[in-house]
Amino acid sequence: MNPRVNKVMVGMVAAAPLAIGLLLGSGLPRDGVRAQALAAALVDRSRMPAARPGRPPQPARALPGEAPDPAASLAAKVERLGRRGTPRDAFAAFGLLARCVHAHEFDTYLKSLPMALGFDAQRSTYGDGRRALREACSDLSMNQLASRIGLVEQAARGGIPGAASAWIEQGPFGDKSALEQRPDDPLVTEWVQQAIAWVKSAAKRDDVAAIAQFGMLSMNWELSDTERVKVLVEAATQRDLEDQLLRLGGGPDHAANAVQLPGPAPSELSASLVR
Repeated sequence: MNPRVNKVMVGMVAAAPLAIGLLLGSGLPRDGVRAQALAAALVDRSRMPAARPGRPPQPARALPGEAPDPAASLAAKVERLGRRGTPRDAFAAFGLLARCVHAHEFDTYLKSLPMALGFDAQRSTYGDGRRALREACSDLSMNQLASRIGLVEQAARGGIPGAASAWIEQGPFGDKSALEQRPDDPLVTEWVQQAIAWVKSAAKRDDVAAIAQFGMLSMNWELSDTERVKVLVEAATQRDLEDQLLRLGGGPDHAANAVQLPGPAPSELSASLVR
């Protein structure tokens, strides 16, 4: 694991309460940044709203004249949410797409670990990965996966909590490798400035995820803006890998060690899905 990422993850909780007091102006993001989403670039976890305590989960409300279909495909659910056009529904659709991309990222990561390092229990539970990928991705198309960047941007502009952070964690236009491979590209530079502006504006709205991100940016003030935003993206990728490893039953200690083992870097994971 990148030592810089490890440092900020340890200190993030302590830094977060100081973040709001350090905010400098609203810096609303510009609308002129061009977005070209890559079809299978990586994204961070979705932040779906939880059901209210004491109430069973409610089915999605159908559009006028549309009967809910409990057997609807995953692709159909994403399409239906997108047609509703609200920021909250856009974020819900993004979450379904993000789950698929996370599954591909973890598949690449786990299979890249040398057999000599062990993880027999995790490998046995995971198998060849086809079932996990099928459950996460079902009948989603590449075009739908490409649309997730626009969906999460719509949610972020609509002020949905967690959406701005999720948008940032995708990397420039959904391509995390751009922060490492094209840091001087004017489009990447412009994206970085928009990302920082979004962290500030979302944190001012008491968005918990953005407050944590602002704390991480502040702790790495000595780095360039591009490097600071890269820390956010790398930390989110590592955190998601650890979470998925925990779900395979490795235990907290095992998972914490695992994400520091040799394997593809976050930027390489993004490129692996495009090839």
